[in-house]
Amino acid sequence: MSDSIGKGVLLLLVALLTSCGGRSAGPNEANTPAVRGSYSENVLGMVELQLSDHYTRSLGRTYGFYVAPDLVVANLSAVKGAYRIRLTALETTQTYPVQGYTAYDLDRDLVLLKVVRSNKNFLNILSPDTQSDTLYTLLRPEGRLQVRKVPIGPALAEDSLGVYPLAAALAPGKPAFFEDHALAGIVQEGEEGPRVLKAQWIAELMKKQEGVQAPIGLSAKSNKVYPSHERIAAYRMVTNMGNIVFRLYDETPEYRDNFIRLVSDQFYDSLTVHRVLRGFLIQTGAADTRDAGPDEVVGWQGPGYTLPMKVVPGIFHKRGALAASKLPDAKNPRDESDGSQFYIVAGRVFLDRELDELETQKGRKFSARQREVYRTVGGAPHLDWDYTVFGEVLEGMELVDRISMLETYQTDRPVKDVRVLRMEFIYRD
Repeated sequence: MSDSIGKGVLLLLVALLTSCGGRSAGPNEANTPAVRGSYSENVLGMVELQLSDHYTRSLGRTYGFYVAPDLVVANLSAVKGAYRIRLTALETTQTYPVQGYTAYDLDRDLVLLKVVRSNKNFLNILSPDTQSDTLYTLLRPEGRLQVRKVPIGPALAEDSLGVYPLAAALAPGKPAFFEDHALAGIVQEGEEGPRVLKAQWIAELMKKQEGVQAPIGLSAKSNKVYPSHERIAAYRMVTNMGNIVFRLYDETPEYRDNFIRLVSDQFYDSLTVHRVLRGFLIQTGAADTRDAGPDEVVGWQGPGYTLPMKVVPGIFHKRGALAASKLPDAKNPRDESDGSQFYIVAGRVFLDRELDELETQKGRKFSARQREVYRTVGGAPHLDWDYTVFGEVLEGMELVDRISMLETYQTDRPVKDVRVLRMEFIYRD
């Protein structure tokens, strides 16, 4: 390898078992930063990260470790998509909130997280004093600290990334050390197998920190090049009952561009129309419908993030409107839209007196255009001003009507699945 330490270098990897008991005895009683500390000092820099979406549903767990008193490094791919992140300190059950991220590196799969819980036992990034031909891991079965040897793998052809290949798989996110206990890097799962990304890249990322941003902002970070909205004329939702073609409004660019990313990533493929209100609307976009059985309650899982609601004057819930769904107020204090779920309005025609009553209830006035459309074409005027409308159906309203009349369970889920086989772009000529 091109690193001055040489390709024969082996690493000391910390692999703490989550089922460990009480704190083991060690020379770490003077709560000081682990420069080249003992095993028990360095292991105190590790944390477990608990991930959840905006419905507070668990998205799993991963590992990270302190590199400053209030800064934890983790693998970006492991936390991407989480709405909330909480950390658990070593040998405790208490959790602490992660405030957000301060820097990220897509190419090297790294993110720096600002945390509430301060830890003086953070891991310093230093050059090793000695070379080694042995790889170690630390374990704590039954509360006792143990050391296990693990060999390093052959050097990778591409060393520009700065990684040490591993011969055995280890839990991503855990810290790796040289034999003299200097931090070597972070364990990752690369395309060619397990590896340790060198600590130098963590140090470089620490120099690029900016203000703290919400974890959910990482969801939109990607090196992938998505189609420009200017190339897309419309979208085709192909279902097992037929097709629906619709367009998205430029007046709601955040929703438009988010939809383009989801379609490009094939997020909607194989989902179902999971909610049908008879003659009123149909709804899809819930991730938990992809493999759901007939008895499962679905519709609670989106992509893991929300979008700020936006009501655009002149855009309303006419028949054929596409709008973003959202949770009830009790579970949605920010009044934000789900990141992927949307509904299509079937609706009905309304009388003037009905529109007058809705105006009184809402304390808002319908425009002359709204009244004309609701009296002649129809829609769902009682949803206006409360949801973001971001598109409209161009073809296939007869299918929307048919789906909206299907037999459903008490949960409004169709008895017979309506499957979204795929979502397609229709490009401009």
